[in-house]
Amino acid sequence: MKKSISTKTAAVILIISIFTVISGYAQTKQISGKIIDATTKKPLPFVSVIISGTNIGTVTNTQGEFKINFNDSLKHRNLQLRYIGYKNKNIPIDDIKENYLKIKLNPSSVKIDEIVVRPDNPKELFRKVLNKIPENYTEKPNKEIGFYREYIKKRKKYVSISEAAVEIYKAPYNKPYAYDMVKLYKGHKSANVKSQDTVILKLKGGPKTALLLDIAKNPDILFGDLDQYDFSVNNVININDKLNYVIEFKQKPGSDIALYNGKIYVNVKNLAVTGAKFSLNLENKTEASRVFVRKKSPGITVTPEKTDYIVSYIENNGKYYFYHARGEISFKVKRKRKPFKSVYTVMTEIAITDRTDKNVKKIPRNEQLKGNIIFEEKVYPFADPDFWGSYNIIKPEESIEKAIKKYGVKLQIKDNAE
Repeated sequence: MKKSISTKTAAVILIISIFTVISGYAQTKQISGKIIDATTKKPLPFVSVIISGTNIGTVTNTQGEFKINFNDSLKHRNLQLRYIGYKNKNIPIDDIKENYLKIKLNPSSVKIDEIVVRPDNPKELFRKVLNKIPENYTEKPNKEIGFYREYIKKRKKYVSISEAAVEIYKAPYNKPYAYDMVKLYKGHKSANVKSQDTVILKLKGGPKTALLLDIAKNPDILFGDLDQYDFSVNNVININDKLNYVIEFKQKPGSDIALYNGKIYVNVKNLAVTGAKFSLNLENKTEASRVFVRKKSPGITVTPEKTDYIVSYIENNGKYYFYHARGEISFKVKRKRKPFKSVYTVMTEIAITDRTDKNVKKIPRNEQLKGNIIFEEKVYPFADPDFWGSYNIIKPEESIEKAIKKYGVKLQIKDNAE
């Protein structure tokens, strides 16, 4: 087990970070589309979309939409789709003729002959999961390409949006004190930021801090003390066509600190963590507020209303790799002598779209992004509508896309006037 991280620091980390990956290629092809449930027709968010036999991938957005770029030399491979609780789907790229796909995924039920015996002691099972991390995850450092997005909304209106392509030095999992490093490739932000809103709320940490959502590498962020939690195993589901325990964890009553409640998905055979969904326990709003708010102005009260985090991993040749994470938190902000409260939502997201373990070098210290930055202050305003070119990104939701276009137009008009 690694050195412990304070609950307050861990929660601040978790509010602030999320990644999305991007990779550039010459002579690229692009596939875009929407993935839905075959029965309900509802869009499926955060589906893993991968070019078979490569490390190139992305995830669907909250509306089930995606787009993925790849080298023309890979056109004879398959488009692979993987999602928790659904059957995998492989589509030959050569067979794709449409400009925009509508893909249906079928839920995957566990067959009677696949039912496994549920463990008698879920906490001891989870201890085994933690002990097997060095064995299940890559022992080699990796160079990864990532796409990072963060935004702040005031009710339904975007206050700020920032995006970046980043290079990541991903430290091996069998060396607990080796740390990840991040370098900025290129990035941009919205030009519609209101000073009064950013005075109230800023995201601190950026891509560097977002990497700490890799709970397999940083288990102490959630589980510094297993005795503070109740564990149970109430279900078995299919993930990537393999059986997974659903280990539920819940903060024990009576604690005076705010911890987490959620689910960890664990491969039945090798006990690898394949994903997680969790949220901060908000029963004690005062304590939860202390957890999230690093610094605030006098006369302002900040109350967290909702928190949601998801993390997913991808398996390749028997080893597991961090692939995608997203965090979203809503706050109510009350100013002294003001009758109304403002509702803010902050979101950060990351997806790893390419990686290699060949010729990996650490990022020089003077090029690394630190974990205490205000990332929005490190990038420039939107201007070029084709800014990302052939990089792979997480397709923005329609509302974000409209906001980006709106801010870009405003900026260009301003520049032309000058």
